[in-house]
Amino acid sequence: MKKFSFLLPGSFRSVGIVLTGIGIIILIVRFYYGVKPGILNMKTFAIFSSYLESKYFEVVKNQMIEEIGGVILMAGLFMLAFSKEKDEHDHLNTLRLQAFFITAYINTFFLIISILFTFGFGFVYIMILNFVLGFIIYLLSFRILIYRYYKNRKKE
Repeated sequence: MKKFSFLLPGSFRSVGIVLTGIGIIILIVRFYYGVKPGILNMKTFAIFSSYLESKYFEVVKNQMIEEIGGVILMAGLFMLAFSKEKDEHDHLNTLRLQAFFITAYINTFFLIISILFTFGFGFVYIMILNFVLGFIIYLLSFRILIYRYYKNRKKE
């Protein structure tokens, strides 16, 4: 009987690397260099928008470079985190679960510290960072656990 897996095919890993790189570049260009291409000033539907006034379920004019960069970055990190390994085996599921727990602990600690010591727009920036931080912590912890697993197997 074939086992059902929620993991993406391994080929998605290379696509994830490319998308993550493109997303990072777009966001650096936008926030570090301040580039806002005129072509990306668009009217778009918003469930909620708040600048000078709050709007609900309306079409608003918005610079979409931040959204495009964010979506590309999130899609790339998602593909990296949830793609199968070349040598997929059952023990990797245990390592994935351990990585999820490590991520939950670190991310919860980070959020508690942020709630206690970050205020105003700084807190908004921390929450935006938190969107990608979970994926980054997971990817790092999973890679470290895989490295340790294979290092211990070679010793045996």
